[in-house]
Amino acid sequence: MIILQQNEKIYLVKRKHEIILKLLIFPFLLLFIVFLFLMLYFFFSEISWPKLFIEKFPEISKFKLNFIISFIFSLSLPVLWTLIFFIITKYYLTYWVVTNQRIIEVKLVGFFNVQYSSIELDKIQDITIRIKGLLPFLLRFGDLRIQTASEKGEFVFDQVGDPEIVKQVIYEAKIDYQKIKT
Repeated sequence: MIILQQNEKIYLVKRKHEIILKLLIFPFLLLFIVFLFLMLYFFFSEISWPKLFIEKFPEISKFKLNFIISFIFSLSLPVLWTLIFFIITKYYLTYWVVTNQRIIEVKLVGFFNVQYSSIELDKIQDITIRIKGLLPFLLRFGDLRIQTASEKGEFVFDQVGDPEIVKQVIYEAKIDYQKIKT
C-alpha cells in the first residue's frame, strides 16, 4: 500500500501495455483450451488397453484407459488456471506512480510478496526511451529508463505504454517539484 507524503499529489499511474498481458496469457489460455478438449475427448471415447499390457497384467483390464488419460489431462487444468491467474494478478499489481515529489514503483514479485521502490524527482539525472521492434513501434510502448543519483542507479518502466508522454509528465513533475523546494 502506497502512503503519500504531505502535499503529495498523483500525476500519473502506469502499468505495462495491455498487449503484454494478452501476449503472456495467450499461450497458457490456448494450452488450457487444448487440454480441456483433450480431456473431454478421452472421457467420451472408448480406448482399450494394448494386448501386451493385458497379457502381462490381466487386472489392468478392469480400469478404463480413456478415464485414466482424461484424469491426467484434468490434473493439468488447475495448474494452468493458477498460472493464468498469477499472470493477471502480477500485471495489475505491478505499476508505477508519478507524483509531484517522487516516482514510486510497486512490483509483485510473488504471491504475498510486493516490493516498493521510490526515487525523489530531484535525483533524476537522465530519462531515455527504448522502443525496440515492430509491435512496440506500432502500438507505442517501450522501456523508459531513468538514471538517478541515488544508490539504485537506474529506475526502469518496462514495456510501458506511451513512454514519450510518461517522460513529459515526469519532466513536468520535476519542474513543479523544483519550484516547491525553492
